[in-house]
Amino acid sequence: MRIATRVLGLGLLAVVALVGCAGATTAPSASPTASPQPLAISIKGFAFNPKTIEVARGTTVTWTNGDTVPHTVTTGVAPPTFPPLSGSSPTPFPSLSSGDGRVVSGRIEPTKTFSFTFNDAGTFVYFCSVHPAMGATITVR
Repeated sequence: MRIATRVLGLGLLAVVALVGCAGATTAPSASPTASPQPLAISIKGFAFNPKTIEVARGTTVTWTNGDTVPHTVTTGVAPPTFPPLSGSSPTPFPSLSSGDGRVVSGRIEPTKTFSFTFNDAGTFVYFCSVHPAMGATITVR
């Protein structure tokens, strides 16, 4: 009788374990990280709009030139655009390759776009090398 009780007890434990496992939910699998949403910046009225933004790493930013003249997106510090007060010759016109080289769009003709995906964190100060007074900032987290 002791053996029958033990077998019955073990059988009940097995049934409880199976029922418990069948009713248990598995932990949800980790969902893949969603890609950041693309972001649009307009170039209109000789300005980047918005002028300051913050994005997540992996975000693709697309600039659209809504002006009637070409512009660029060039990271780095814009060269001075005014003649020096001393009366000497003005600062030479900057080339399209000026800047720090992190983002260099080349000429973006009217109605055209330029896209760049920001994979590195940091602050990206940029300007138009054709019109260095145009500037903006993107912070990548």
